[in-house]
Amino acid sequence: MFIYRCHVQASWLDANRHMSARSYLDVFSDAGVLALRELGFGPPYLKGGHSIFTGDFHITYVREIRAGGSLTVATRILDLDSKRFVFHQEMTGDSNGALAATAEHLQLNVGVASRKVEPFLPEIFERLRGARHGQGASPPRNVGRAASLMAGAPTR
Repeated sequence: MFIYRCHVQASWLDANRHMSARSYLDVFSDAGVLALRELGFGPPYLKGGHSIFTGDFHITYVREIRAGGSLTVATRILDLDSKRFVFHQEMTGDSNGALAATAEHLQLNVGVASRKVEPFLPEIFERLRGARHGQGASPPRNVGRAASLMAGAPTR
């Protein structure tokens, strides 16, 4: 599991005086970039002719976030195959530990020259497998949610 922390800035607020949808996306993306770098997907990976593209991104909003506090985002690998993996993230408020939002995103291994999805390098694939198996036992919340009137309220 990968941990990212940040402080909620006043500039992230929308007309409702809570974090805007874009700010949630930015925080989840920043946390994902940190995890990707720790997994070996930094500049050397790109120089080697490989990159990671996002194929799908879904956020479930659970609680309002206001300026002044701090957040923690825990990122884990939910699923994995030879060319793709799914990140699951939980954003919590540091003052009370309450779940604020979850995100899932499908990450694709892409060849820079081909612009096509390709298998991971063996050492990267093993690193991903190791990270997936080294995660905590707590089950992730709001997995597989879709935008739907039938979905009901998210898990808190």
